[in-house]
Amino acid sequence: MVKLLISIPAEPVAQGRPRLSSRGGFARAYDPPKSRSWKAFVADYAERAMKQAGLETPMDGPLIVKVRFAFPLPKSQHRKKIKPATWHMKRPDLDNLYKGLIDGMEGIVYHRDSEIVKVIMDKIIVEQGKAPYVNVSIATIEALNL
Repeated sequence: MVKLLISIPAEPVAQGRPRLSSRGGFARAYDPPKSRSWKAFVADYAERAMKQAGLETPMDGPLIVKVRFAFPLPKSQHRKKIKPATWHMKRPDLDNLYKGLIDGMEGIVYHRDSEIVKVIMDKIIVEQGKAPYVNVSIATIEALNL
């Protein structure tokens, strides 16, 4: 089993809705600038993690992905008693966070995102004084024996 751990020390960014424009009578869809820069940032950390793990080519086969999106404590909560980490139940949605992250790693960590067969993810608010982050674990998974 091949396993890769990636830790991104930044606040998670959700995949934005595609923007549309027309030029010469043809419609064109493109990523919003914030989503595009987040994917490039993720790709940079993915390349570093691949080099550190000694992996030269993208992973093959069925993959399992585990992700934790950690958001900073809201400013309104800073003066209150020190709070432990809690679940983040507001926007952005978990699926939009996942999409931006996975798109950024495609072609670097794995060939296509269709190779991912199992996903475990959550989003939390970190403790007071801690920095936001995204932790990703990607591993090959055994074939089904039915």
